[in-house]
Amino acid sequence: MFEALELGRRVKHKKFESAETELRHRLLQAQFELAERPYPAIVIISGVEGAGKGTVVHRFNKWMDARLIDTHAFWDSSDEENNRPFYWRFWRAMPAKGRIGVFFGSWYTKPIVDAALGEIDDQRLDQELQRITQMERLLTDDGTLIVKLWLHISKRAQQKQLAHDIKTKRQNLRIPDAQAAFARLYDSFAGVSERAILKTDTRHAPWHLIEAEDPNYRDLAAGEVLLRALHEHLRRVPANEPAKQPMSFIEAEQPTILDNVPTNAKLSSDRYKRALRKYQERLQDLAWKARKQKVSCVAVFEGWDAAGKGSAIRRITEAIDPRLYRLVQFAAPTDEERAQHYLWRFWRQLAPAGRATLFDRSWYGRVLVERVEGFARHDEWHRAYAEINHFESQLAAHGLVVMKFWIHISKDEQLARFKLRQQTPHKQHKITEEDWRNREKWGDYELAVHDMVTHTSTSQAPWTLVAGNDKHYARVQILKTYCKRLEEVLDRPSNQDGEVNPNKATDA
Repeated sequence: MFEALELGRRVKHKKFESAETELRHRLLQAQFELAERPYPAIVIISGVEGAGKGTVVHRFNKWMDARLIDTHAFWDSSDEENNRPFYWRFWRAMPAKGRIGVFFGSWYTKPIVDAALGEIDDQRLDQELQRITQMERLLTDDGTLIVKLWLHISKRAQQKQLAHDIKTKRQNLRIPDAQAAFARLYDSFAGVSERAILKTDTRHAPWHLIEAEDPNYRDLAAGEVLLRALHEHLRRVPANEPAKQPMSFIEAEQPTILDNVPTNAKLSSDRYKRALRKYQERLQDLAWKARKQKVSCVAVFEGWDAAGKGSAIRRITEAIDPRLYRLVQFAAPTDEERAQHYLWRFWRQLAPAGRATLFDRSWYGRVLVERVEGFARHDEWHRAYAEINHFESQLAAHGLVVMKFWIHISKDEQLARFKLRQQTPHKQHKITEEDWRNREKWGDYELAVHDMVTHTSTSQAPWTLVAGNDKHYARVQILKTYCKRLEEVLDRPSNQDGEVNPNKATDA
């Protein structure tokens, strides 16, 4: 593959100056047109060490309006990044709609380096490349333009460049010591890089290979690739709004998975108090144990309006030291959040290793309220099942414990709770006109919940359907499940490395 990029292509300086002026003008026009569009562009700069990736990044910032460009260099990872799932650092850097994100280094860097150094085998590399393909598809399906540039120089040219860098190292302190080590593994990196390119060269995010030995040719070629990609994306005719899905004559009145939930299950007051104390004490110990073993937890709470999500969450937070959890509550997205992919606002909230993140409402809004209320097109919410499964698989792959609770109550129970809220002064703020409107679409939401559970309840991120008519029963069911899921992970031999919180007075 790479031999075809060793042809000795060059551009003379006068021709470069002439072409640069026109290219710069056209790139600016395309950039300003992109600024008016409801999607961003991501430019990934990758390639051989010494091929001039940093110079190309500088060119792009010089040729275009830097105020509309977000440049990120993904080099050494910080402790903050290492304590979270791998893609967290990239989601934080995602450009907003209308902007260009230039990624100097990307999600390709670590798997390629690890494979070239022999730290992962081909099977593991292919798994990582598959995750990358899924990640890029998730972004492009949402409208993001991804331009991937691979800059190549021959082994001889790299050695010549490295010798020059070493000779002038005192004047060029930017040259990392690792570059010399990587150069000695040129053939290994070439083989791994070829494999990575072939497996991730897709229709929605293709690779563009550029011969980079001559700086003039390299920079013009990179600029022209970006310009063509912007023009093609900008000129693409937007897909027409899909026709409204007709009502299904089969689904109506058919049983759903919610019909299997024993909503009338009850727990006496005495049994509730004993169980509450038992599981809260157990959870207190488990939270400290998870902290010591650096096991993070993500818990999602969804359910009908007035189902008791808030009170159930409080029974969990009462048992966990405030330093060990973070509660995040979501309503309608802000303007800043609407300018990003819908998963962006959830990625950025993940707590570091050893802590829990509790989500009161979550990314499942895309397949629930946005589906039922028409805020998302059919193609958007339908593909969200795969996007959500991909997201949660990344969390699980990093070692996070993912648990999801749907609190189910009957329609009659919801009506009784609505009326009680109206009659209770300190609860009146909890009932709104929107709650009553949502109630009128109960059947639509039932089908949406059924599809949600069917498509996204996986072995690594299962749904727990909570019987919620009796709040005591629901709280204990959630606490018990929460403890069980943590114990399944913390009891693994690989995690048996410490004691629980020594300040705990009682034994669970």
